[in-house]
Amino acid sequence: MGTKENTRGTKLNNDLDPDFDLDGYIEEQAKGASSGSSKADQDEINRDGSYKVKNSLTIVAVFTVLFLWAFDWSPKNAYEFFFPPEPQTVATTSGAGTGAIDIRIPPININIPDFEIPDIEIPDFEIPDIEGMPVPAGTNNAPPLDMSYTDYLAALNDLGYLDEFGSSSLSTLYQNNVPVSYIDQFGKAGMLNDFGGTSITRFFNNGVPFNYIVMFKERGLLDNLGSTSISQLYANEVPMSYIDQFQKAGIMDNFGGQSITRLFQNNVPVSYILEINEIGVLDNFGSTSISRLYQNNVPVSFIKELNERGLLDNMSSSSIVDAYNIDGN
Repeated sequence: MGTKENTRGTKLNNDLDPDFDLDGYIEEQAKGASSGSSKADQDEINRDGSYKVKNSLTIVAVFTVLFLWAFDWSPKNAYEFFFPPEPQTVATTSGAGTGAIDIRIPPININIPDFEIPDIEIPDFEIPDIEGMPVPAGTNNAPPLDMSYTDYLAALNDLGYLDEFGSSSLSTLYQNNVPVSYIDQFGKAGMLNDFGGTSITRFFNNGVPFNYIVMFKERGLLDNLGSTSISQLYANEVPMSYIDQFQKAGIMDNFGGQSITRLFQNNVPVSYILEINEIGVLDNFGSTSISRLYQNNVPVSFIKELNERGLLDNMSSSSIVDAYNIDGN
């Protein structure tokens, strides 16, 4: 019996590796089991974290949509809801009563610098009589001509006047119903060289008598005054005696029909104009300026003093009037 037991024991002992480390083997198995368990746990944690992030993003997206929808999809409205702007002080104080709002407006002071409006002298000028210019309708309501345009041309040709006008002047005369007899007066007086079709039409439309025009011819004033000026003088009933004074004083070159009319309407005597001319400063003023000086009783002696002191060239008529009044004159 004892022998068998020893044999088994010997066999068992012989099956074991003499270099086998049992303690090391147990430790390795323990580490392997622990490592497998940790990896599985980590995977589970990662999966749970991913699900939580996705769920959070979904919730935020839904909340954002609902938030913007509540404020009409306007981030500005949402911002002003949480951060309202400062109230603007543009309203006035409301009336007394429940719920009255008192918003006071601060005073706004704007300092506007003082400035002087310069006195602008408008020079006098005459509108030249140019053939072909449109002729404004006057006060003369002439009846239509009882003839065709061809007959009109034939009548002027018979009188020897057809070559005196261009085609534009002829059509202007005819379209304004200027009678051939009216044109014949200029032809017989030898004045077709002084006035063309446009000028004769202007005279006719403004009802200027031919005898009135002849007076300017006799005085040699047609070089100074054209049909526009003569028509204006006639329409404003400027007497020929007033016009004669300008011619006798030799100052017709300084004034045209419009200027003479303005001076006459402001009751400026030609003697006042002559005094200004005598001190040599007539070229400094037009008819508007002279009228202003005369109406404000500025004597020519004061104008002369300003000129002698070297001040006149830098002063307008309004400035002269101001200086005269400030000096207590």
